[in-house]
Amino acid sequence: MEGCLLPLMHHRSIWTFVVLLLSSAASMPSAHPETRQVFCHLNVKSSVIKKTQNAARCQFSQYQGNAYVVLYPGNRSPLEFQFPTSKQNLTYQRTNEDGGIKFSTPTLTLKVFWADPGTNHRF
Repeated sequence: MEGCLLPLMHHRSIWTFVVLLLSSAASMPSAHPETRQVFCHLNVKSSVIKKTQNAARCQFSQYQGNAYVVLYPGNRSPLEFQFPTSKQNLTYQRTNEDGGIKFSTPTLTLKVFWADPGTNHRF
């Protein structure tokens, strides 16, 4: 009888291992980027480009600290911005606020708002 019990215990151990493996994999952080539909305000430091007061709809994605923003400025083509963590404090500055994130370069400032700021572009 003991010989029959041993294979059953072995199968239970395997199933217990499989269940533990699956439950631990489910609790691990996702490898997918965080993506949100948000609002953005772009200020280009140029005397040629007209400043706008309205925030535009945009998409914000972040993966391992690397940020990607796609700005949809009305009826024009989308504008895409990439802010890799390896370039932070070298080519751009990033400021995290409760209401969003501000990215600044020598030529532009892009503010990402979690909620529609209207014409108030302050965090």
